[in-house]
Amino acid sequence: MSQIAPVARPRSEGEYTSLKQASKRLVKASGGLEAAAMVTRVGHSELARYYNLSEKLFMPVDVAADLEAISGNPLVSRCLAHMLGFALIPIKHQLTVEPSHHWTALLANLGEETASVLRQVGAALMDHGTLTPQSINNYQLTRHLDSLIQAAMQLTAAVTHRQDRGSLPRPLSPRSSDALVKQKS
Repeated sequence: MSQIAPVARPRSEGEYTSLKQASKRLVKASGGLEAAAMVTRVGHSELARYYNLSEKLFMPVDVAADLEAISGNPLVSRCLAHMLGFALIPIKHQLTVEPSHHWTALLANLGEETASVLRQVGAALMDHGTLTPQSINNYQLTRHLDSLIQAAMQLTAAVTHRQDRGSLPRPLSPRSSDALVKQKS
């Protein structure tokens, strides 16, 4: 009888362990096994298997999506993003580009947010000569950076919207459609 060669997986065991740990934290953040089982398609014993280190079973994405929606915390998604070298950043609901928000105004807002971050970092550095946990908290650097990221995302959405709009076929004006009818006659 021939032996099956082990599968060479692209991630380290440590990364898979961190994914299991994220699954465990997600179940806990969703209210525990019983509560989590009530909002998704699997039972509590199956949920426990997803974070058991001796099990080869991992949490399916639809179950993770259910639990992340309930907990309000994308623990598994954030872990997956980190494994792939990405950061998961929340998008504020106002990211939809309204016609009244011209992209140049969004560009100006990005500049203002950048200046704000630089001012806060400069002030923190003047106090301590380096960024300490205390100065990061005192100057609310994380909040300022989040605002900068949101401004960049809003500008990206506006530019993408403009790009998408430019690639759509333009509807015929009443005059050009009349001209087409006359040409065909």
